[in-house]
Amino acid sequence: MLPRRREPKFVVIPFGAHWAPACARAGRFKGLSRNVAAILLGVVCTAAFAESTLPKATDLQADALASRKVGIPILILYSLPGCPHCEAIRRAHLTPLAGERPSKAIIRQIDLGSRAPLRGFDGKLTSHEDLVRAQGVKFAPVVVFFDADGNRLGDPLVGSMLPDFYGAYLAEGLAAAATVARHSKAKPP
Repeated sequence: MLPRRREPKFVVIPFGAHWAPACARAGRFKGLSRNVAAILLGVVCTAAFAESTLPKATDLQADALASRKVGIPILILYSLPGCPHCEAIRRAHLTPLAGERPSKAIIRQIDLGSRAPLRGFDGKLTSHEDLVRAQGVKFAPVVVFFDADGNRLGDPLVGSMLPDFYGAYLAEGLAAAATVARHSKAKPP
């Protein structure tokens, strides 16, 4: 006869969270089965570690028209799904920037290798992957500033650089791009 399997007295969740077993032992999950408690904690952890998102580029021609109208540059993050450096830049720098009012830039994300449809600056239909190839982007993350005509403004920010100074690099690039964008607002398309 096989020995009877004993159920654990605590719930273990991924990501090294030490509080879940303590909560289970303290009776925080009374009335819930251990399986339901584990699922709930798993959902919470998944949400906490999910990638943040920026608007995906779908129509750069429309973005260029909006850029010219408002006089702000277009900032594009070239990203890879699951890239921790891309996620760090999105969370720490670009998501807060996207939430600022008034907007300092039109912020879009293009995924390397994605076949998602996209209208380019020239109005032609293409895909994220084809635009990445045409722009010569080979790494992620890369942040590039564009004017309302689809021209690159300054040097791209390649990689995560020095994390302590990334915000300064981004602010410097944005300030230079904004100066050009304000001048392009004055001239007709």
